[in-house]
Amino acid sequence: MINIKKRIPVATPIFTEAEAQAVSEVMRSGWLTMGAKVAEFEEAFAEFTGARHAIAMFNGTVTLHAALAALGVGPGDEVIVPTLTYISTANVVLYQGAELRLCECDPLTYNVRVEDLERVVTPRTKAIITVDMNGMPVDYDPIVQFARDRGIALIGDSAESLGSLYRGRPVGTQALIHSFSFFGNKNITTGEGGMITTDDEGLAAELRILRNQGQSVRYHHTHLGFNYRMTELQAAIGIVQLQSLHSRLQEKRRVVEGYTRHFAGSQWLSLPVVPDYVDQHGWYMYAPAFAETVDRDEVVKSLGEAGIETRVSFPPVHIQPYYVERFGYKIGDFPVSLDAWSHLINLPISPNLTAEEIDYVATMTLMAAEKHRR
Repeated sequence: MINIKKRIPVATPIFTEAEAQAVSEVMRSGWLTMGAKVAEFEEAFAEFTGARHAIAMFNGTVTLHAALAALGVGPGDEVIVPTLTYISTANVVLYQGAELRLCECDPLTYNVRVEDLERVVTPRTKAIITVDMNGMPVDYDPIVQFARDRGIALIGDSAESLGSLYRGRPVGTQALIHSFSFFGNKNITTGEGGMITTDDEGLAAELRILRNQGQSVRYHHTHLGFNYRMTELQAAIGIVQLQSLHSRLQEKRRVVEGYTRHFAGSQWLSLPVVPDYVDQHGWYMYAPAFAETVDRDEVVKSLGEAGIETRVSFPPVHIQPYYVERFGYKIGDFPVSLDAWSHLINLPISPNLTAEEIDYVATMTLMAAEKHRR
């Protein structure tokens, strides 16, 4: 039996001396607030994604909020959001006083599809926010066409999919607006941080004003804006992190290949589904699904006792206490999403996992699954 003495986290940020040096240079410069480093990070990010514009902000949640504000979403408007997502995707709709319209997702990919949108769209739908779950892009082409045909703005919540390739192109230009996150467990991190990409000149200009207290020029406030600026310290880290993204993704693919060798053909769990339109998965998280006959929650407990940290992803929005109390959602309102969530697990996916650790996680997962059959 493999013996791993240290705890294996589900994800670990990777920092080197280069990030420390970049931060030190900013501190010695005496300029810490949004400035030249933020502009440099934006330029590098736009080039990486192929977008015309990149607008840096303080975190991923505020990028989504600013996107809705820039689109003029407000009371009387509806915004469609999949129920299987992190809570911020839904919260930002309420920040704008708009009506939230939750929808189902594909039970295999966990991503929203056109048929899911068709069931809930109405004449009052002003925006759709899709979510690239676990780092895998949604099938953008049909969704883009669906939104365009109805005059609906499409926002891609791509917080998890930086580095993914959709039909040969980096994620970041498919939707009208894409939102990225640089939280501690993302493919690149600045601690907190976010970025918007868009090819729309007018929206880019609007977003730059909104993030900076509504100022078109210093102390001339033309909008009700926000303090959503990114700091120079965050940007300095982000520039270095972006430079090493390709190698980090390569290491994550090595981890996934190791899991695949162990799990292929297992009767206890199924491998993550990767559709043909995905040329490169971002692997923010590795999320296999247990069979109906396996008690997922008991497996999680057993893995924790074995020193393996896991996640069970985000519980659907419609079962979150605040949304149940405010809107009266019932647990059975979105059965496809609830069932999908109840079987998946996020296993450790850090780029620096050793071959021995990968084998240990996979072996213990299969043993726990067999032990906790219903």
